[in-house]
Amino acid sequence: MQSITIQDFRSLLGQSVTVLDIRDKGAYQENHLAGAISMPTTSLPNRLAELDKNTTYYVLSHSGRRSEIIAEFLNHHGFQAIHVIGGMKALRTVAA
Repeated sequence: MQSITIQDFRSLLGQSVTVLDIRDKGAYQENHLAGAISMPTTSLPNRLAELDKNTTYYVLSHSGRRSEIIAEFLNHHGFQAIHVIGGMKALRTVAA
Protein backbone atom coordinates (compact mmCIF):
# COMPACT_ATOMS: atom_id res chain seq x y z
CA MET A 1 0.00 0.00 0.00
CA GLN A 2 1.20 3.47 -0.84
CA SER A 3 1.23 6.31 1.65
CA ILE A 4 1.95 10.00 1.28
CA THR A 5 3.15 12.47 3.89
CA ILE A 6 0.91 15.40 4.66
CA GLN A 7 3.57 17.78 3.30
CA ASP A 8 3.74 15.98 -0.05
CA PHE A 9 -0.05 15.69 -0.18
CA ARG A 10 -0.42 19.40 0.50
CA SER A 11 1.90 20.17 -2.43
CA LEU A 12 -0.41 18.15 -4.72
CA LEU A 13 -3.56 20.05 -3.80
CA GLY A 14 -3.11 22.63 -6.56
CA GLN A 15 -3.08 19.82 -9.10
CA SER A 16 -5.85 17.55 -10.28
CA VAL A 17 -6.08 14.90 -7.56
CA THR A 18 -9.08 12.90 -6.37
CA VAL A 19 -9.56 13.03 -2.62
CA LEU A 20 -11.77 10.43 -0.97
CA ASP A 21 -12.89 11.82 2.40
CA ILE A 22 -14.02 8.89 4.56
CA ARG A 23 -15.01 10.89 7.64
CA ASP A 24 -18.66 10.97 8.72
CA LYS A 25 -21.01 13.43 7.04
CA GLY A 26 -20.95 15.87 9.97
CA ALA A 27 -17.16 16.17 9.94
CA TYR A 28 -17.17 16.51 6.15
CA GLN A 29 -19.81 19.27 6.24
CA GLU A 30 -17.92 21.10 8.97
CA ASN A 31 -14.65 21.22 7.04
CA HIS A 32 -13.47 19.52 3.87
CA LEU A 33 -11.22 20.03 0.88
CA ALA A 34 -12.90 21.53 -2.15
CA GLY A 35 -13.87 18.81 -4.60
CA ALA A 36 -13.33 15.96 -2.13
CA ILE A 37 -15.68 12.99 -2.49
CA SER A 38 -17.55 12.27 0.73
CA MET A 39 -17.82 8.54 1.31
CA PRO A 40 -18.02 7.75 5.03
CA THR A 41 -16.33 4.54 6.14
CA THR A 42 -19.64 2.95 7.11
CA SER A 43 -21.12 3.35 3.63
CA LEU A 44 -18.00 2.74 1.56
CA PRO A 45 -18.29 -1.07 1.11
CA ASN A 46 -21.77 -0.60 -0.38
CA ARG A 47 -20.65 2.23 -2.67
CA LEU A 48 -17.62 0.69 -4.41
CA ALA A 49 -19.50 0.76 -7.73
CA GLU A 50 -19.34 4.57 -7.58
CA LEU A 51 -15.54 4.49 -7.74
CA ASP A 52 -13.39 4.18 -10.87
CA LYS A 53 -10.55 1.66 -10.91
CA ASN A 54 -8.64 3.93 -13.31
CA THR A 55 -8.56 6.81 -10.81
CA THR A 56 -6.03 7.26 -8.03
CA TYR A 57 -7.75 8.13 -4.75
CA TYR A 58 -6.02 9.96 -1.92
CA VAL A 59 -7.83 8.58 1.13
CA LEU A 60 -8.31 11.12 3.91
CA SER A 61 -9.69 10.52 7.41
CA HIS A 62 -9.54 12.56 10.60
CA SER A 63 -6.15 11.39 11.90
CA GLY A 64 -5.01 8.92 9.24
CA ARG A 65 -5.73 5.67 11.08
CA ARG A 66 -8.92 4.73 9.23
CA SER A 67 -7.59 5.99 5.90
CA GLU A 68 -4.74 3.48 6.13
CA ILE A 69 -7.21 0.62 6.62
CA ILE A 70 -9.57 1.86 3.89
CA ALA A 71 -6.74 2.45 1.40
CA GLU A 72 -5.62 -1.13 1.96
CA PHE A 73 -9.22 -2.35 1.55
CA LEU A 74 -9.59 -0.42 -1.72
CA ASN A 75 -6.27 -1.71 -3.05
CA HIS A 76 -7.38 -5.26 -2.22
CA HIS A 77 -10.49 -4.65 -4.35
CA GLY A 78 -8.48 -3.43 -7.34
CA PHE A 79 -8.58 0.33 -6.77
CA GLN A 80 -5.62 2.69 -6.72
CA ALA A 81 -5.66 4.22 -3.24
CA ILE A 82 -3.03 6.19 -1.37
CA HIS A 83 -3.18 6.65 2.40
CA VAL A 84 -2.73 10.28 3.50
CA ILE A 85 -0.65 10.07 6.69
CA GLY A 86 -2.01 12.20 9.51
CA GLY A 87 -5.35 13.03 7.86
CA MET A 88 -7.26 16.29 8.22
CA LYS A 89 -5.81 16.83 11.69
CA ALA A 90 -2.28 16.98 10.28
CA LEU A 91 -3.40 19.00 7.27
CA ARG A 92 -4.81 21.70 9.56
CA THR A 93 -1.57 21.69 11.57
CA VAL A 94 0.60 22.05 8.46
CA ALA A 95 -1.66 24.79 7.10
CA ALA A 96 -1.43 26.80 10.34
